[in-house]
Amino acid sequence: MLDKYYTYFVFLYRFSIIFMNKVTISNKKHQSLLSAGRVLFWKHGFRRISIDEVCKTAGTSKMTFYRYFPDKLALAKAVFDTEVDNSILQFREIMISETTASEKLEAMLRIKSDSVNNISQEFLNDFYTDKDSDLKTYIAQKTANVWNEIVNDFKLAQQKGVFRSDFKPEILLYISQQLPGFINDPYLVQLCGSPQEVVMEIARFFTYGIAPNAKTTAEK
Repeated sequence: MLDKYYTYFVFLYRFSIIFMNKVTISNKKHQSLLSAGRVLFWKHGFRRISIDEVCKTAGTSKMTFYRYFPDKLALAKAVFDTEVDNSILQFREIMISETTASEKLEAMLRIKSDSVNNISQEFLNDFYTDKDSDLKTYIAQKTANVWNEIVNDFKLAQQKGVFRSDFKPEILLYISQQLPGFINDPYLVQLCGSPQEVVMEIARFFTYGIAPNAKTTAEK
C-alpha cells in the first residue's frame, strides 16, 4: 500500500515539474513576443511592422504568435498594457517612498522622460491618432482608468500633507486627454523640437511653473 502511494506521489511530483517547465517556457515565449513588439513598435510604429517581423525578432514561429495573440492589434494592446502597468508600479513606489514632494515630482519626471525616449513619430501617430481600429478608443479608456487611480493616489498624498491641499490633480487628467493634439500640433513640435520634448515641456510646466528654480537654472 505504501509503495502504491509512493508511486502516486512520485508521479504527481514529476508531472508538476514537467507542467511548471512548460509554463516557464510558455511565459518566456510570450515575453519574447511582447519585448519584440515593444522594440519594433517604439521604433517604427505598429502599422509598418508585420507579424513575420515580430516573430523573427522574438525568435518564435507564427504558430506561437497566434497561440497568444489573435492579431497584431492584440499585441499592440498588450504592449501598451504592459507599459502602463509598469508605469503605475513605478508611480506608486515613488508615492510611498520617504522623499519630499519635490523629489517625488523629480522622479515622476524621470519616468515620463524614460517613457518618451526612443519613441518614433510613427509610433505616436499610430497609437494616438489611429482611426481604422478600436486602438484609439482602447487607449483612451485605459488611460482614463489609470488617471483616475493616479488622481486618487494624489488626493491621499494631499491628505497626508505631501502636496498642497488646494492642488487639483484632476487638471492632470484633463491635460493628459489633450496630449494627442499637443504632440501632433506642428507649431508645438517645431517650437519644442520634437513630440517627446512637447511632452516633457508640459510635464516641466506642471512641476515647476514658470518661476526660475534651482533645477531649471542648473539645466541651462
